[in-house]
Parts: sequence; C-alpha cells; structure tokens
Amino acid sequence: MLPLEMFLATLVYAGFQLSTGMVGDTRDELVRSPTLIAVGIAALLAMTAATCVRRSFPVVSYLSVVAISVALILVLPDRTLGFTPLYWFAIAALAIRVTGPRLFAPLAVGLILETVVSVDTRLSFPDAAAGPGGTIGVVAEQVVNLAVNYTVLIALGKYIARNRAQELENEAALRRAEIEHRQQLDAALDNERKAMARELHDVAAHHLTGMLIQAKASKTLIPSNPEQARELLTGAIGHGQRTLDSLRQIVGILRPSDTAYSFDTDLSFDTDTAPQPMISDIAELIEQSRISFERVETSIVADKEDTDSAVQLTCYRVVQEALSNARVHAPNCVVRVQVTVGSSTVEVTVTNTMPSDETEQRESTGQGFGIPGMRERAALLGGTLDAGFSDDRTTWTVHARLPVGGKISRAQEVPA
Repeated sequence: MLPLEMFLATLVYAGFQLSTGMVGDTRDELVRSPTLIAVGIAALLAMTAATCVRRSFPVVSYLSVVAISVALILVLPDRTLGFTPLYWFAIAALAIRVTGPRLFAPLAVGLILETVVSVDTRLSFPDAAAGPGGTIGVVAEQVVNLAVNYTVLIALGKYIARNRAQELENEAALRRAEIEHRQQLDAALDNERKAMARELHDVAAHHLTGMLIQAKASKTLIPSNPEQARELLTGAIGHGQRTLDSLRQIVGILRPSDTAYSFDTDLSFDTDTAPQPMISDIAELIEQSRISFERVETSIVADKEDTDSAVQLTCYRVVQEALSNARVHAPNCVVRVQVTVGSSTVEVTVTNTMPSDETEQRESTGQGFGIPGMRERAALLGGTLDAGFSDDRTTWTVHARLPVGGKISRAQEVPA
C-alpha cells in the first residue's frame, strides 16, 4: 500500500505547489500542454512501479526512481517538481534494506544529482548570487539543506529497520521459548509416564506375583489339605484387593479432579486418593508377604519423623521389589528386612537365601525393570542402590542408601 500512498501524496504535493504559485508560471504552462501533464503522470506511475520492487531489489528500485526523477526534471518547466515524496520514500526504503557501501554509493549519486539541480535552479533566479557569500554561499546553503534532508531520511530508514529487526528477533525468541516450553512439557510428561510405569510395575510385580503363587499353591493342596488351600486362597484374595486399591490410587492421580470413576458398580471409589505408602507401612507389607516365605525377620528403626516423603516411598518400594524378586526367584526362602533411619541417611537392606540347587532357582519372566527402576529412584533422590549375590552365592542382597532429605547436591554426580 505504501507506493500507492506515496503516489497520492505526490499528487497532493504537486497540486499544492501549483495552486500556491510556489513554482511560478509552471501551472499555466501545464494547463496549455496536456501532453506535458500526461508525461508527468506517466513518470509518477513509473516511479510508483519501481518502488514496488524495493524489497527484492532495493538498489535497482532506488536508482530507477532517480533516473525517472532526472527525466522528469528535464521535461518539467520547474525542476523542483522532479523531487517528489516518491523520491524521498525511495531514499528511506533504501536505507531500511541496505547497509555499508551498497547504501552510500547509490545515495551519493542521488545526492550529487539533487545538489546540482538545486544549485542550478537557485542560481537561475535574478540576483540569487548577490546574497551573502555569492555563488559559494548559494552552493553551501543548498548542500547543507540537502545533507540535512538526506540525513533525516536515512536516519528514519535506519530507525524503521532497527524496529523491524527487533520485532523479528522478538518473534524468533518467542518461537524459541514456545519450542523450549514444548520440549520441557514433553520431558515432564515423559518423566511422569516413567514414574507411573514404575508405580504400576511395583504394584503388579508384588501383589499379582503373590496372587499367582498362592493360587497355584492352593490348587495343588485342595485334594490333600483343603484348610491350607483355603488359607492360601484367602491370602490371594487379599492380594487382589490390595492390588485393586493400589491401581485405583495410581489411576486416580491421572484422572481429572472433577471426573468420577468406578471399576464396577460395587467397587466405586471417592475422588480423594489414599496417601502414598511410607516406612511405617513396611511392617504391614511384610505381614502380607509372610505366607510366601519360610521365615521373615525384620528390623525397622525409624525414630526420625522428618524423613522426606519421597524417600519413605522409595524405601517402601525397595522392600516391595526385593520381596517380589525373592518370591519369584527363591520361593520359600528366608528373608531378612532391615530399615534404619539415621541422622542424615536411611539404609534399607533386604537379604534372602537362595536355593542350594541352582536348578531350583526360577527364571524371571518379567522385563527386568525392577532393580534398574529402584536404582533410578534412589539416584533421583541422591542415593545409591546395589543388588547382587554374596561371595558364596547363597544369599541375594538389595541395599539402598538414601539421604534423609532426599535432595541431590549440585556437586553430586548421579550414578548411571
């Protein structure tokens, strides 16, 4: 739209000069020569067309406007009519898009041209050289005026260019911020998925494994020992109910707060979710698992009350995973669970005996996420977790060491 606006501004500018008599008898000459008017309008349209390509070819556009202005100056009776708002607009447009020698070389051509024409026009007036300084004064006056005009137009162009560059930079920064925010959001969602996967694994590995083992054992005992089979089935039902409760809790974290869910009509649950298990719940966890082992020994010393909740949850999950692994790989073994909360660290040790005959050791049918998941949990809290056989391969030990506050030091390197 700007070239068209400049064309209209040029027509207004020329009309103002002609109507006020600023260009002498030029108006009368134009009225008597329709051809001259047509040539002038054609020249203005050509300059308007030249400014339309200023974005792709700024130097060519400017030089074209200069050439047309020269032709217009040579044709019109008054040379000052050749310098129009379109010409001034071309100077500013060139300054917006061009810098360095590519800017000053074409501008020098236009400046020299306008200086020569302006001085020649000024000296054509009677007694023009009779003023202060004579001809030199006239030349100096015109040079100063044109230098000021060009300086203002170039400064205007550079100001517009700087604002446009700042606007583009702000848009680019906004796009980068949006991309970074999207990446952070994706990373947060990915971490949340991993956390929920670990929670689901812990629930499934512990409770469902116990259910299957007790159900299989009860199946073999039904003919010979119905009472013990009934006890095992009761335990399996209890594991199933706890599994369902845990799954409800995990799914409840994911669902919208204003949405009511139920697994079936008889097992609906409230929108409030149960609290995460803590160190104090480990004793109940052990009691639930005791039927799967020959003997379970416990030692839980937790006098410190300000242990971080995430650390307590991790301690619970470590014991849960260790018991699940022992149930799968060393059924009917002897298990010892030791949890000690010190002044600065919490230590969890779960040791289970291994069958003397390696053929009796059951192979895992899982995906192997248990120990790596627990190790990752510990690392995220600034702790460590080790698991492995004893030297004589008669026992398997899981040992976790976690800071009470669960905060990672800046200087601490998280284990791989």
